[in-house]
Amino acid sequence: MTKVVKPTPVTAATLVSTNAVETYAAWVAVTAYVVGNRVIRTTTNRIYQRLIAGTTATAPESDTVNWSDIGPTNQWAMFDSQISTQSEAASALTVVIKPGLCNSLCVYGLVGTTLTVTVRDGLAGPVVYSRTTTLDGTVISDWYQYYFEPFVQLESVVLSDLPPYGNAHITVSVTGTGTVKCGVLLVGTFYELGDAQYDATSGITDYSVKETDAFGVTTFVQRAYSDRISLNLMFPNSQLNKVKGVLKSLRATPCGWIGTDSDGFEVLDAFGFYRDFSIVVRYPTSSLCSIEIEGLT
Repeated sequence: MTKVVKPTPVTAATLVSTNAVETYAAWVAVTAYVVGNRVIRTTTNRIYQRLIAGTTATAPESDTVNWSDIGPTNQWAMFDSQISTQSEAASALTVVIKPGLCNSLCVYGLVGTTLTVTVRDGLAGPVVYSRTTTLDGTVISDWYQYYFEPFVQLESVVLSDLPPYGNAHITVSVTGTGTVKCGVLLVGTFYELGDAQYDATSGITDYSVKETDAFGVTTFVQRAYSDRISLNLMFPNSQLNKVKGVLKSLRATPCGWIGTDSDGFEVLDAFGFYRDFSIVVRYPTSSLCSIEIEGLT
């Protein structure tokens, strides 16, 4: 069954705690800054870099002449819409959120060895859900690989079986050796769209640069990439209005997409938005929907 997780925004009111430490100090008005200085603004949860030396009384988010917005703060990087902007911490990265009713959690851009998700009914209430996932994506097919295959980072985990508690407090912890990271932490409610059919496709859009000079020498600059997924879904005609209504409500909205619940087909999962979809009423009792999903970097 193909599902889409509609995100529940995490705000200052629903972020209970985080151990992600900020690298830069908060902006202070009428302070002498030099070119290259970086500051944070807690009102926008963004980092700003000084472009022109001097002092100003105007906040950086309103002063594009002197300041440039260079990205989210460390604490809030995991809650924006880009996987490449990661929150990080030494050894363990732990956050607690209280998003209200939700039944799904998607995590992308992981760097670490284990991910633990715990749900409590209240901040100090009883544990109603707990799951620990090993982030080793190494595929072992023989004894040689068992002993010598290097660790392969599993970068995403999708859980669609969280118990929906109104006062749920969700603790997410990424552990590992050294610095651990999380690109996107998304919580929300999943909606079933239909059964994925064969001929689904999965690929990437590569933003790397490959250039060949006049002497035939090729140089490479490796850059980010985004996932591309194409799905054909089948669902009962009784769900026509629901499926179209859900997709209409999610236009231009980054979501968690689960291609199928079957193990081994995680290549059909992505964090991104749908570029296009079309529904064909093909049979008396069922319809088809083709959908193109573009991942975010």
